[in-house]
Amino acid sequence: MSPLPTLSVSHGSPTVAVDPTPAHRFPRSLGTRLPRPRAILRVSAHWETARRAVTAAARPETIHDFAGFP
Repeated sequence: MSPLPTLSVSHGSPTVAVDPTPAHRFPRSLGTRLPRPRAILRVSAHWETARRAVTAAARPETIHDFAGFP
């Protein structure tokens, strides 16, 4: 079995999820071009803790640390 490629995909503006742009379509197209991964690692700076932390939660809580979007 060959390893999957390593990808780093920035989420950009919160409106990327709803605006019909190339940036909106790109993540969806990956699913049709790549095999299903065995694992996904997501690293985010959108979290506040006293020290570094790791979670293995299946559905981590969403933190909305942005404003000014429609």
